[in-house]
Amino acid sequence: MILKIRQERIKKDWSLKYVADYAGLSVPAIHDIETGRRKPSYDVLVKLEDLFRLNHRRLFAVADDDGN
Repeated sequence: MILKIRQERIKKDWSLKYVADYAGLSVPAIHDIETGRRKPSYDVLVKLEDLFRLNHRRLFAVADDDGN
């Protein structure tokens, strides 16, 4: 399962490390969040919403197979 957050990160040409550094997490933690294996804490959720300028409902929606 891939979440929209991954598509948004790739669309913005941001590395996993860039997002991880911003959120104060490790690269594997961000990868696990992007694939739905891990749920972010409230503090991390707020940081991700701020970084992507999208609300959590948009960021954590399941991505369609065609990239939408």
